[in-house]
Amino acid sequence: MKVNPHIDLGTGYIQVSKLPFDQILKLREWLPQTSFIRLNLAGQVFEDCIQYSEYEYWFDFQYSGVEEYDFGI
Repeated sequence: MKVNPHIDLGTGYIQVSKLPFDQILKLREWLPQTSFIRLNLAGQVFEDCIQYSEYEYWFDFQYSGVEEYDFGI
């Protein structure tokens, strides 16, 4: 399932660590380390963010059709 972006100052982003577990694993394999951005929002620092456009491209063209696993108990 594709997640919705967080939008701040007109920029959409996602925090990779908040994605479903299987997406975290596959996205980290695909993304270069230079794609990660550090955001300082309301006094909190988020180290593992990427632009939503990168996530959306990956989800639509790399991840779609891949079997999603349910890690629930």
